[in-house]
Amino acid sequence: MAHQVRFRIGMLVLVVMVVVSGSALAKNTRTVSIGHDAKLNGTMIPSGSYEVSWQTHSPEATVTIADDKRVVVSTNGRWEARNIKYESNAVVYDTNDDGSRSILEIRFAGLKGALVFGSSSQ
Repeated sequence: MAHQVRFRIGMLVLVVMVVVSGSALAKNTRTVSIGHDAKLNGTMIPSGSYEVSWQTHSPEATVTIADDKRVVVSTNGRWEARNIKYESNAVVYDTNDDGSRSILEIRFAGLKGALVFGSSSQ
């Protein structure tokens, strides 16, 4: 009987841990539309809809951008806190000398911060 109780408690703890970790992961994953072909830290990303996920390391971040089939790029950036909560997702670009674009930052609806690549662009 005591073995069954310990097993049930262990299973309950496991379920709670999975739910909590899943909730934390969901907070750091967003679907973002990239409106222009653009480079991110040297990798070309075609325009389209992507799942952007990140793991922060105070303030550095490991960022993964994936389409429906594969990871397009996994790179480093940083999470930069802001004084405003963004109303919609936005990608901030820099135009290079050859006319191509590079992604400087990605802003997320409902969050007070952005993933930044390169110099800050508040």
